[in-house]
Amino acid sequence: MIKKEIRESYLDKRSKMSKDDVVNKSKAIYNKIINSRVYKECYDLFIYVSNFNEVDTLEIIKKAWDDNKLVAVPKVEEKGIIKFYYINSMKDLKRGKFGILEPKTLIEGVPTGKSLFVMPGVAFDKSKNRIGFGGGYYDRYLFKFRKAFNIVAICYDYQLLDSVPSDVYDVKPDYIFTESQEI
Repeated sequence: MIKKEIRESYLDKRSKMSKDDVVNKSKAIYNKIINSRVYKECYDLFIYVSNFNEVDTLEIIKKAWDDNKLVAVPKVEEKGIIKFYYINSMKDLKRGKFGILEPKTLIEGVPTGKSLFVMPGVAFDKSKNRIGFGGGYYDRYLFKFRKAFNIVAICYDYQLLDSVPSDVYDVKPDYIFTESQEI
């Protein structure tokens, strides 16, 4: 299958997940993340705000605040470009492009060696290749900082395939966490 077909198929599967499945699987992934070395050692967390049955990131964000970590979330600036801005509470978010919660704040986060980046995706493989949503936003952003920090991808078990097509400009995560695996 090509990227577009995989993307459509797996977005459809995700849209059909029950609320209980999302909650239970997200809780297992949450536990893996917060107990990981890369989370415990990070100073700030660059993370997307979950939507549309994605792995729930809201609990991870709240835990980061409880652990006195800074939290930065993405905002679409223009076609193909995102920047991350620090937020201090959920009140710092509003609906933006694509109906996704984005920061109202304008204090830009700049990742360092002590940052942890949590990457979204539609499908991944065991070689850590990723199929995103097709806009290239994360690949463009991460390419600028590639070796500066650890990148973690979170997804459900069924989103982890044997192989997905990749391109030279696709940025791979360092780790992938699902409800039952850590790669």
